[in-house]
Amino acid sequence: MNDYLEKIEKYLKPMNVSERIDIVKEIKSEMLELEEDGRTAEEIIHRLGDPKELARAYLGEAIVKNKTFGWKKISSLIAFYSLAGTVWMFVLPFTSIVGIAFMLSGVLVSVAGVIKFVGYLLRYNIPYIEFNFGQYSASAITILPIAFLVGVLLFVSGNLLWKATIKIIKGISRTKEKIEEKAYPVN
Repeated sequence: MNDYLEKIEKYLKPMNVSERIDIVKEIKSEMLELEEDGRTAEEIIHRLGDPKELARAYLGEAIVKNKTFGWKKISSLIAFYSLAGTVWMFVLPFTSIVGIAFMLSGVLVSVAGVIKFVGYLLRYNIPYIEFNFGQYSASAITILPIAFLVGVLLFVSGNLLWKATIKIIKGISRTKEKIEEKAYPVN
């Protein structure tokens, strides 16, 4: 059983230490309760299921619960990907990375439009910021609304992809609930 707990802890490394310790303590406590009920170590481990699956479920739950966006969440997301399975190794990186890139691009396009417009008002030509659409080249006056429109579209698209990422993770995290129901059936 200690080997099982060590595997869980290894798979949960990207989580902060206090959360990881709490989860391992919770699982250990549940194992001890089952042991007191007369279950063997093999039965307990069989009921809990694959440690990778259980850790993935906890990681997914932690990602979904945490509403902030930061490096810790990104590291948890990367760990979750590694445990999510082959199919999701392609879908989740696409939705999350492209979502983040679109949101960042939306902000940058809007800022570039403001910079170009302010440069126009100050009669300073900023040659590195241009909006070209095929043969059409936007004038400095039209750049601001175009930049905001493109920026908003990119940001909204990125936000939708990020929400899709969270929704997918929630779906995968339901595995934890199924594992817990299997391991600890309601009497």
